[in-house]
Formats: sequence, C-alpha cells, structure tokens
Amino acid sequence: MVKSSTYIIPPLSWIFSAGLLVTVVLLGFLSMAYATLLRSDEVEAINLYGQRTMSPERVKSLTEVYLGNSLMELDLREIQESFLEYPLIRSAKATRNYPHSLDIYLYDVLPVAYIAIQEIMTLDEKAILLPLPDKGMLYNLPIITGINVEVPSTDIGLIIPDETVQMLVSFLKKIRKEHQNLYLDISEISYDRRGIKLISATHGTSVFLGNEDDAIVNSIILEKFISEESDSGIISPYQYIDLRFDRQVIVKERESR
Repeated sequence: MVKSSTYIIPPLSWIFSAGLLVTVVLLGFLSMAYATLLRSDEVEAINLYGQRTMSPERVKSLTEVYLGNSLMELDLREIQESFLEYPLIRSAKATRNYPHSLDIYLYDVLPVAYIAIQEIMTLDEKAILLPLPDKGMLYNLPIITGINVEVPSTDIGLIIPDETVQMLVSFLKKIRKEHQNLYLDISEISYDRRGIKLISATHGTSVFLGNEDDAIVNSIILEKFISEESDSGIISPYQYIDLRFDRQVIVKERESR
C-alpha cells in the first residue's frame, strides 16, 4: 500500500506570499491614483483677460498648445514671453487656476496716434513704431499727416527719429491726458510753418493752435471756447478756428449752400 504524503507550507512562506500580494495590489492602486492625479490637473480652459488687439487665429496659435497638459508642469514664464513677442502686448502674467484652468492677464499698448509709413502704423506715447492691431484700425486715434519720414515699416519697436513726429506725439499724449474730449474729436494732426493744425473728426473743422510752445495753452483756450458753444465737448462746426494770436479766438463761419 502506497503511503500519501502531505506538504505543509511553512509560516514564513505564507507571510511572504501575502506580503507580495499586498505589494502588487498597493502598486496597482498607487498607479491608478497617480494616473488619476495626472488627469486631475489637465488644462481644460484658458482664460484671457485684457486682450483687445489679437485676432482669434493668433490667440488660438498661442494657447491651444497648452490644452490637455498638466497645469502643474506648465512653464508660466515661457507662456508669458510667447505673448510678449507680439509688439502690442506690454505685459503678460500667467497663473494657474486649479483644477483645470490657465489664466492669462494681458496689458495692451494703447497707441496715441496713427501714422502712414508705406502703410498705416501706430505710435505709442514714446513715438515707438508699432503695427496695427490684428483687428485693424480699431482705435479712435488721430492720424499724423504731412510728415515725410523715411523709416521702413519693418522698424517695429524703434523710436521714430523725426523731431516733428516726436513733438506731435508728446502734444497728443498731453491732450489725451488733460483734454480727453478734445483728443477724441481729432481726426488728423499736422505741423507746418503755421504751427500745429487739427481737423475735427465730427465736423471737419480746421483748428490752428500755433507753434509747439503755445499749443498746449491754446488747447485750454479752445476747450473753454468749445464749452461755451455747447455741452457736447466736440470742436464747433466752423470752417476754421484760429488761436495763433495772443488770447484771441478767430473763427470763420461755414458758407451756407
């Protein structure tokens, strides 16, 4: 008769097997948790604040690359610098908005005037040459005319070296700050032997302000004259208004048709 034998697993082997099983289960759980964590901060939305000048196509090209990426792993400085490459963006700040959003705050350059140099361009308060916004001439800005400036339109980001342009930009900067209604009614500004000349956007009235030293004072006189004429704050509908003579306002009525 053949004897049967029974193999008994030593206690330590049971402990090892149980430990191995627990380790495998724990690793699986941690792997799933890690995968869930990776998915938990995926960028699902990008919020842009202060953006007025870029086209939807430009915005898309700058932002869509970050969708689906880990919010934690984004290089915020790199994102900011990518926006600052566009000349009309003065500052950019990118922040993480957990769990799924990237917020980007932009501060646009607000040009002070248009200028024609081979094509219509813009100038900031330092007379730095800038392109038009992607959306075109969306600003209500005066255009500097009568200037023969030989500057290529590729000189974006550089100061226009012409002294007359710089003087007119400085004048417009002061007018925009101190006499905003007057500024908003200027469609054209030029400078010749008669001094600074404005043309009203509303009525087409020509306004002669005199030389650069007198123009600011004469602007104050003009604003007071306008306020006495009406409450609209826009240049009166004369054929011209001449302030080149000491503390005098000379006007010419439009000829009736």
